[in-house]
This record gives sequence, C-alpha cells and structure tokens, in this order.
Amino acid sequence: MCSDLRTILVYSSVLAATACGSASQSAETEQTVPRSSRNELVAADIMATNAGSVYDAIQRLRPRRLRGRTAIGGEAVLPVLYADGVRGGDFSFLQSIGIEEVEHVRFINASDATTRWGTGHAGGAIEVIRKKGG
Repeated sequence: MCSDLRTILVYSSVLAATACGSASQSAETEQTVPRSSRNELVAADIMATNAGSVYDAIQRLRPRRLRGRTAIGGEAVLPVLYADGVRGGDFSFLQSIGIEEVEHVRFINASDATTRWGTGHAGGAIEVIRKKGG
C-alpha cells in the first residue's frame, strides 16, 4: 500500500513538472511570436499576404472590417481610418500605405473609437500603426 502511494506521488510530481515546463514554454512562445487577433493584425501576418497595400492585406485577412456596419435605415456606416493617430481619408488612404511600412493594424469598435477620438465613429475605426524610423 505504501509503495502504491509512493508511485502515485512520483507520477504526480512528474506530471506537475511537465505541465509547468509546458506552460512556461507556451508563455515564452506567445511573447516572442506575435499573432494576429480578431481585432488586430500584426506585421508578420500582413507581410505574409504579399499584398501591395495595407488595404489589400485587410481585404485578404479581414474583409468584413472594410464593409462597415448597417445603421438604422439600412445605410452602411464605414469605419474611420487613422494612421499613427492621424485621421485619413477614404479607403484610397489605406491603398497608399505599403505593407512593409506597417507594424500592426487595429480594428476599434464604435464605442471605443468614440471615446478615443470623439463622435462620428458609428462604423468604428481602423488604425494603422507604422514602423518607427521607416
């Protein structure tokens, strides 16, 4: 009986050590390998599209983000565009930004965009953050 308990404790210790090692390795991987999320695209994923512009990359990776949302009355409300915090124009603004310039792209919902930049963001916002020194 005592040896069975000892065996269980040994196996438990090995499993716990393995799980801790996997968790720290997973945390390391997450910190060193940036990944895009639902609300953000990172440079590695943008560059992997081989698109000609940030607009084309978004079109390939998150096309619904370019369609805006339907407002009351059935009219589409498009997102407001920003680059490094400066308001841009229409979608041709995104077509003028090369993918090699981009650090990441954020998709900001209407409420958060209104809080950050003020009214007029019923369709949310798309914010492009460019690489520094580029």
